[in-house]
Amino acid sequence: MALKLKKILLIGNNSETKQLYELLSDIYTLICADSTDKLLENWNSVFTEVSAVIIASEQAIANDYDFLKKSVQNGRFAFTPLLIIADAEQNDAQLKCLDYNAVDFITMPFQKAAVQNRIENAIRIKDSASFYEIERMLKELPSNIYLKDSNGRYIFATHYWHHLDHSNDPDWTIRGKTDLDIRKDRENAKMAMEKDIEVIRNGRGDHYIIEINVDDIQEYFEVFKEPVKDQDGNITGIIGLLNNVTEHENLKRQLKNAAVIDGMTGLYNRKEIQFRIDKAIENYRENGSIFSIIMLDIDNFKQVNDYYGHQQGDVVIITLSDILKNNQTLFKGKFSAGRWGGEEFMLLLHDTELSAASYIAELIRQCFANTVFPDMRSQTISLGVTQVKPDDTSDSLCIRVDSGLYQAKKTGKNRVCIV
Repeated sequence: MALKLKKILLIGNNSETKQLYELLSDIYTLICADSTDKLLENWNSVFTEVSAVIIASEQAIANDYDFLKKSVQNGRFAFTPLLIIADAEQNDAQLKCLDYNAVDFITMPFQKAAVQNRIENAIRIKDSASFYEIERMLKELPSNIYLKDSNGRYIFATHYWHHLDHSNDPDWTIRGKTDLDIRKDRENAKMAMEKDIEVIRNGRGDHYIIEINVDDIQEYFEVFKEPVKDQDGNITGIIGLLNNVTEHENLKRQLKNAAVIDGMTGLYNRKEIQFRIDKAIENYRENGSIFSIIMLDIDNFKQVNDYYGHQQGDVVIITLSDILKNNQTLFKGKFSAGRWGGEEFMLLLHDTELSAASYIAELIRQCFANTVFPDMRSQTISLGVTQVKPDDTSDSLCIRVDSGLYQAKKTGKNRVCIV
């Protein structure tokens, strides 16, 4: 397979350009243009993949540097080096070409090695400038785009975010550092490096979302990682994209919560607590995990609404809900609490036998009965308690605890009934 040579555009029609053609034709693919007429207009269709441009000084200076000025306006040589064929001692007119993006001069007498060196240096300078220019432009995007070497060390990152150490130091740079060197969140830093190693090892990209809690700020970031390969297919590093998706993830979690959480109380809704009871039945059948349930109801709640109003009725419901949410340590129980409907609530007590469940139910009853409501009299609740039995289904269990609640109501309210 023939070696693909770099393309060089050679502009001019004089003895110097002809000499350069003879000198360089075996090391570059040379494209010749006698003049600059319509050169810029036809560039994309004729002069593709040009690595450098060499132009005779008279062509560059002609018409008050018209070609150079237009090339600056349309950014033609922003990433392609422009070299001027000039006198050994450049005159003022030739030196002015530097004002229009020319990067170097090629002077007589031409020596092949020296000319090639100047061309290659110009290409490298422009490539390097292009890298930093692209990095600068990428900073305008909200995403953090970063590049790492094969050891997980940063080559560049377009943004520094607040969960990095020293990121507020104007002289600080991320270059050469690993995630473990710079991240405040050590667990996420360790995971990031493990993910890097995996991408390097298997040559496959990765995509995941991480949660970061730093400086009392909770954030979610979406991470994309892809291996960087050289022209021979060897993996030389990782290119990555980091998007702050906190708003999106919070919305997802809100929607998920809305599907399982009761809007008024913040407890599970009936569908979710029923699902959890069903799962507890399955676990009991599979591995014998004992559990109990408590069903409770606010006594005389219709009278509360009729006498004090529905707004005060809501206060009573929310107060009971807060007791269930905020006092699990007091009740010494590991349970899931849900609003069964209206003023009724269901508690699923994991790994809890009937005696312990009865004790918890009594604590809840006392706690609520002792609660002071500033604008109304004290309120009470009735509770039914039962433990799962070998032949129970979800329906039979709920029917039995409901019967316990009914007995507590029937025998005077403000009490616990075990069934």
